[in-house]
Amino acid sequence: MITDFFGRLHPLLVHLPIGILFIAGIFEFLSYFVRYKKLRQAVQPALFWGALFSIMAALSGYFLSQEGGYDDSLLSLHRNTGIATAIIATLLYFLRKSAVTYFQDKGKRKLVRIFLFIPLIGVLSLAGHLGGSLTHGEDYLFSFSGGEMEAVSPPFRIASLEGIDSVTLYRDIIVPILDSRCYSCHSSRKQKGQLRLDDMQHILRGGKHGEIIKGNIPDSSSLYSRLMLPPEDEHHMPPNEKPQPSSAEIALIQVWIDEGADFEKRISSYKQVARIKGYLSSLLEGSTEDLLVPDEAVAAADKKSIDALRAKGILVIPVGTDSHYLSVSFVNFREALDAELASLVPLRDQIIWLNLGRTNITDSGMKTIGKLTKLRQLNLEHTNIDGTGFKELAPLSDLAVINLVGTKVGDQVLPDLSQLKSIKKIFLFGANTTVNGIVGLKKKFPNIDIDTGQYHLPELATDTLVFKSK
Repeated sequence: MITDFFGRLHPLLVHLPIGILFIAGIFEFLSYFVRYKKLRQAVQPALFWGALFSIMAALSGYFLSQEGGYDDSLLSLHRNTGIATAIIATLLYFLRKSAVTYFQDKGKRKLVRIFLFIPLIGVLSLAGHLGGSLTHGEDYLFSFSGGEMEAVSPPFRIASLEGIDSVTLYRDIIVPILDSRCYSCHSSRKQKGQLRLDDMQHILRGGKHGEIIKGNIPDSSSLYSRLMLPPEDEHHMPPNEKPQPSSAEIALIQVWIDEGADFEKRISSYKQVARIKGYLSSLLEGSTEDLLVPDEAVAAADKKSIDALRAKGILVIPVGTDSHYLSVSFVNFREALDAELASLVPLRDQIIWLNLGRTNITDSGMKTIGKLTKLRQLNLEHTNIDGTGFKELAPLSDLAVINLVGTKVGDQVLPDLSQLKSIKKIFLFGANTTVNGIVGLKKKFPNIDIDTGQYHLPELATDTLVFKSK
């Protein structure tokens, strides 16, 4: 259709009157001064071409709007101000020309002509701003970061993994991801590609290019497949200049589609519930754990060893999607003794976070823990240790965080912790340490952050997950 083609010319045509009419206004203002009086001769021709192109831009904009995909209220405002621009520019062309008849005094005539441009520049600026809001979002004018792109974290509707089985994957997890990554271009205020992702009906309907969810096949569903394209690919979503979803967020969308893209299904009903909890664990922790994942790859852990731990109620989950590193928590196996730690050794290359808090572990178990050479965070809070076994932790060259809250650890064993060259933080609230002992350690190792209280101790997301027996 010729009208469709003409409508697609709107982005080209709309910039011509903006530039021409602004130049006409600038020339009119400058010609008030004797030095630039010759510029006055260019004002009337500029108004003619500016008015002509503004009419063409208004017409092409109307045809383009028929394709849909724009916020109706914002579109209406932009259309009306665009039409007003064309009308005012046309009137100004004739009024300026007739000003000679009504104002014989040159000084007054110059001022009148300048003031005639004020409503034109005002409505032209408003039309341009509304057009930018249509194509780039309502907050586009002030949404720049002024530097590096600011990272955005999805505002999940759960604070921890406690009670996660009762929440809905779509409403509580997928919606926050879409909100933070996609709504700026695909919501009620803006619909690039005629696509909205802010409610169930629009997701199922898809966009200009058809359905975005096809069956239970993530790779055939553009909602997922476009996330997996290289960032430099023109079809990659979100655009490369926008904040990108993490691998765990993408994996959660994959699981959701893979199991039917259900909008009401609770997480406990998913076959891949363990994977979901694993991905959420890496997203919800959001403290030092995010910085404690090794860059180098590691082989997958032995499945039989993982199954043996899980059979005892020990929680074993990956720290993130596409990662073989593991977080192990004894939160559901508080009666564990030192002998139970031997079952962790086959996973010594994969375990990087270990939570033994409130178990019956003693210093005798430190020798076994010392074999987990990739360990980066160790939680021993409220266990029976006194620190006499800390020398056994010497092989843990990557250990960065250790939690000794509520233990019997005293000043005499603190030097043994200092041998851990990678240690960054020690939690000592409620331990048997003294101020003098901590000050002495701090003076010797000023880079170690020693937390002795007056804080809310961050928990691993896995610390609050409790299995219910069937």
